[in-house]
Amino acid sequence: GSQANWSSVRLVGRGAGGANRAGVGARVTVTAGGVTQTREIQGNWGLAGLGAELVAHFGLGANCMIDRLEVRWPDAQGTRETFTGVVANYRLEIRQGEGRVRYLR
Repeated sequence: GSQANWSSVRLVGRGAGGANRAGVGARVTVTAGGVTQTREIQGNWGLAGLGAELVAHFGLGANCMIDRLEVRWPDAQGTRETFTGVVANYRLEIRQGEGRVRYLR
Protein backbone atom coordinates (compact mmCIF):
# COMPACT_ATOMS: atom_id res chain seq x y z
CA GLY A 1 0.00 0.00 0.00
CA SER A 2 2.76 2.49 0.81
CA GLN A 3 4.25 1.95 -2.66
CA ALA A 4 1.05 2.98 -4.50
CA ASN A 5 0.24 6.40 -5.92
CA TRP A 6 -2.43 8.68 -4.51
CA SER A 7 -3.90 12.19 -4.62
CA SER A 8 -6.13 14.19 -2.33
CA VAL A 9 -8.36 17.05 -3.46
CA ARG A 10 -9.41 20.06 -1.39
CA LEU A 11 -12.05 22.35 -2.86
CA VAL A 12 -12.61 26.05 -2.23
CA GLY A 13 -15.95 27.40 -3.45
CA ARG A 14 -16.38 30.98 -4.61
CA GLY A 15 -18.87 31.85 -1.85
CA ALA A 16 -21.60 34.41 -2.63
CA GLY A 17 -23.00 33.61 -6.07
CA GLY A 18 -21.06 30.33 -6.29
CA ALA A 19 -20.56 27.18 -4.25
CA ASN A 20 -20.06 27.31 -0.50
CA ARG A 21 -16.48 28.01 0.57
CA ALA A 22 -15.93 24.49 1.98
CA GLY A 23 -17.19 22.77 -1.18
CA VAL A 24 -19.69 20.71 0.83
CA GLY A 25 -21.96 18.88 -1.62
CA ALA A 26 -19.44 18.95 -4.47
CA ARG A 27 -18.74 15.73 -6.36
CA VAL A 28 -15.15 14.96 -7.41
CA THR A 29 -14.59 12.30 -10.10
CA VAL A 30 -11.10 11.02 -10.94
CA THR A 31 -10.17 8.72 -13.83
CA ALA A 32 -6.69 7.15 -13.88
CA GLY A 33 -5.62 4.12 -15.88
CA GLY A 34 -9.18 3.40 -16.98
CA VAL A 35 -10.53 3.31 -13.41
CA THR A 36 -13.04 5.97 -12.33
CA GLN A 37 -13.61 6.90 -8.68
CA THR A 38 -16.10 9.42 -7.27
CA ARG A 39 -16.17 11.13 -3.88
CA GLU A 40 -18.70 13.60 -2.51
CA ILE A 41 -17.57 16.27 -0.09
CA GLN A 42 -19.68 15.99 3.06
CA GLY A 43 -19.91 18.17 6.13
CA ASN A 44 -21.18 17.41 9.61
CA TRP A 45 -24.25 15.29 10.23
CA GLY A 46 -26.09 13.44 12.96
CA LEU A 47 -26.95 14.01 16.56
CA ALA A 48 -23.39 14.41 17.82
CA GLY A 49 -22.25 16.52 14.86
CA LEU A 50 -20.13 13.73 13.42
CA GLY A 51 -18.24 14.86 10.38
CA ALA A 52 -16.11 13.82 7.50
CA GLU A 53 -12.87 15.39 6.39
CA LEU A 54 -13.43 18.06 3.73
CA VAL A 55 -10.79 16.45 1.50
CA ALA A 56 -11.39 13.72 -1.09
CA HIS A 57 -8.70 11.01 -1.10
CA PHE A 58 -8.02 8.77 -4.11
CA GLY A 59 -5.81 5.70 -4.35
CA LEU A 60 -4.32 5.49 -7.85
CA GLY A 61 -2.38 2.22 -7.67
CA ALA A 62 0.44 2.17 -10.25
CA ASN A 63 -0.87 5.26 -12.11
CA CYS A 64 1.38 8.32 -11.81
CA MET A 65 -1.08 10.60 -13.58
CA ILE A 66 -4.76 11.44 -13.25
CA ASP A 67 -6.11 11.31 -16.80
CA ARG A 68 -9.26 13.30 -15.96
CA LEU A 69 -10.44 15.09 -12.84
CA GLU A 70 -13.93 16.59 -12.80
CA VAL A 71 -15.55 18.73 -10.11
CA ARG A 72 -19.30 19.25 -10.03
CA TRP A 73 -19.82 22.27 -7.80
CA PRO A 74 -22.93 22.57 -5.58
CA ASP A 75 -24.06 25.92 -6.96
CA ALA A 76 -27.33 26.97 -8.61
CA GLN A 77 -25.83 26.57 -12.12
CA GLY A 78 -24.44 23.07 -11.48
CA THR A 79 -21.03 24.28 -12.64
CA ARG A 80 -18.52 21.63 -13.77
CA GLU A 81 -14.79 22.03 -14.16
CA THR A 82 -12.58 19.42 -15.84
CA PHE A 83 -8.80 19.05 -15.64
CA THR A 84 -6.58 16.60 -17.53
CA GLY A 85 -3.02 15.38 -17.07
CA VAL A 86 -2.90 16.01 -13.30
CA VAL A 87 0.26 14.69 -11.63
CA ALA A 88 -0.30 12.17 -8.79
CA ASN A 89 1.18 12.08 -5.27
CA TYR A 90 0.25 15.64 -4.33
CA ARG A 91 -2.35 17.30 -2.20
CA LEU A 92 -4.37 19.28 -4.72
CA GLU A 93 -6.41 22.44 -4.24
CA ILE A 94 -9.04 23.58 -6.71
CA ARG A 95 -10.63 27.00 -6.33
CA GLN A 96 -13.94 27.44 -8.12
CA GLY A 97 -13.62 29.40 -11.35
CA GLU A 98 -9.81 29.66 -11.41
CA GLY A 99 -9.49 26.96 -14.07
CA ARG A 100 -6.36 25.41 -12.60
CA VAL A 101 -5.12 22.87 -10.08
CA ARG A 102 -2.79 24.00 -7.32
CA TYR A 103 -0.18 21.48 -6.19
CA LEU A 104 0.45 21.64 -2.44
CA ARG A 105 3.19 19.96 -0.41
